Amino acid sequence: MRYKIYPAIGIARLGQDEDFIVGSERVGFAPTELSTPNNPVTRYKNQAKTQIRKQAARFHLFQSEDGSTWKPAELPAGASVRWEVRLVNMKTAVTRPDEPPIKPTRPEVLDANQSMIIDGGMQSISGSNATSAPFVGTFATQASDGTPFSTSVTLGELRTDADGRLLVLGGSGISGAPPNTPLGGSYYKNPGWYDDVADGPVSASIQLSAGGPAQAAEGGAWVIVAPPDFAPEIQGVVTLYDVIRQVSIDEFGAPAPTSCSYDADIASLVGRMSALRFVNGNAHWKDPRLSDPKLRSPLLADQPLRDGVRKALIGITNILEGHTNSMGPKWELRTFQKNLLDLWVNGQFNATPSTPNTDLSPDGLTRAALEGAVGQGFCPGIEAGIIVLDKTLYSTPFDFRIDPGSVRPGELTALMAQPWQSDFLDCNTDWWPTQRPDIAPQVGGTNKSWSRGIPANGHLALVQHFGQLGFIVRQGAGQVFIESERDPLFPPP
Repeated sequence: MRYKIYPAIGIARLGQDEDFIVGSERVGFAPTELSTPNNPVTRYKNQAKTQIRKQAARFHLFQSEDGSTWKPAELPAGASVRWEVRLVNMKTAVTRPDEPPIKPTRPEVLDANQSMIIDGGMQSISGSNATSAPFVGTFATQASDGTPFSTSVTLGELRTDADGRLLVLGGSGISGAPPNTPLGGSYYKNPGWYDDVADGPVSASIQLSAGGPAQAAEGGAWVIVAPPDFAPEIQGVVTLYDVIRQVSIDEFGAPAPTSCSYDADIASLVGRMSALRFVNGNAHWKDPRLSDPKLRSPLLADQPLRDGVRKALIGITNILEGHTNSMGPKWELRTFQKNLLDLWVNGQFNATPSTPNTDLSPDGLTRAALEGAVGQGFCPGIEAGIIVLDKTLYSTPFDFRIDPGSVRPGELTALMAQPWQSDFLDCNTDWWPTQRPDIAPQVGGTNKSWSRGIPANGHLALVQHFGQLGFIVRQGAGQVFIESERDPLFPPP
C-alpha cells in the first residue's frame, strides 16, 4: 500500500485566540468548525470580539494500491501515524530590496543575519486529540544603538483531531522589534521588525503494527502560516490555486482545459467578481449582468451577454493593482481562465446544473486550501508571493507538492511584507480586498472604511489593534455580506 498526505499545500492563519477553526476542505465551501466539519464558521473571534481565532490547516492521510486512485487511509487496528512538521520564519534575515521581486526569486540570507532566522524546529505528534510542544525560535539582532536584542517567538503548535488527522496551528500574529526601531517607512521593508508568519514541510510515517517497519507518506506536504483573512468566504478572482495550476500547464505538461462547465468553471469566476462589491467600492462589481440567469444559456442569441461579462472579467486588470514596478507583473487572469471564458462565450460548455461535491477528495483538499489564498498581484501578496511561479519548487510528477529537497523551510514566506501588518495598512485600495477589505458594509446598505480607527500612518496601531477590526461575513444563505465582530469599544464606532 502507498500513502500520501493531502492537501499538498495547506494554509493556516494567525490568531491571538487559542480557540481555532479549520480551513476550507471542500471546493466552494467556507472554513468550518472542528466539531462540525460540514457547517461553516459562525464566529471568527472570541466572545469579547478582541481576538481572532486561529485557522488550522488540517492534513489527511490517503492510501492507494496503484498510485493512481487515492482514498482515505483505512489503517488496521494497532496502526499508528507519526506526523512531523518544521516551521521557520526567515523574513527579517533575508536580503530584502526596497520593493518586492518582479520575478520568482529565492531568498538569500547573509551569514551575519543568521541569528534573525526564527527556526521553530521540528515537532512531532501521533495519536488522537493530542497536542505537541510549541514551535519556538529565537530572534536575535542589535538595536540601533548597538545594544543586543533577543526574544523568543512562538510560531505555532501541532494537534490531532479525534481521527488522528494532523492540525497545524500558527502563531498569534505578533510583530516586534528592538526598542525605538522605526516602523512605517515601507509597506514591504522595515528593518529589524519580525513577525510570526512561517512555512515548512509536513511528513507522516505510518506503522501498521506495533514494532513493525515504518513507511513514509510519499512526497510529504507543505504548510503556510499566513496572516488572517478578514473576508474568509469571499475569494479572489485569481487564487493561488489558479496561479499554480497555470504553472502545471506551462511547465509540467498538465493538460489545459478543453471543455467547460458553467457551474464548475464560469459561475465561480462570475460569483467571485460580483462578491467584490462587499469588500471594494468600485462600481464595476455591481454590473447587473453578473446576476443574469441567461449566463447559463448556450444560445447564440445570448452570446453578446456572455461576451460582455467575459470582457468585464478581463477588465479587472484595469482596477485591481499589480506590481508597483512597471516591469513587474500586472493583475490579470491566468491563460487557462481566459480559455475557459472563450469556450463559454462560444457556447461550448455544459450548462447542466450541478451540485457541489461535499466528499473529501485528494485534489479537492488541495484546491480548497489554495482557493482561499490570493494569487495576484504578488506585490508581494498575502499568503505566498511570486516565488510560487518558480517551477523548481515542485516535485515531479507534478501534483501541487513542494519538493522538500529543493525548498528550505521558511522560503515561501521569506519575501512577504515585513511585518505583515505594514502591508495590510498601506495596501488599502484595490490590492487584496478579499483578504484585507477596503470597505466594511453596514446593516442598512452603507459602507465604512474597514480599517477605521487606524490612522493613515498607524503601522504600530495596526500591530497593536488588528484583532479588534471586523470580519466581512455572509448574512443568512444569500449573497449578502456585512461587517461583523468588530470590537464595539474600538473607536470610532
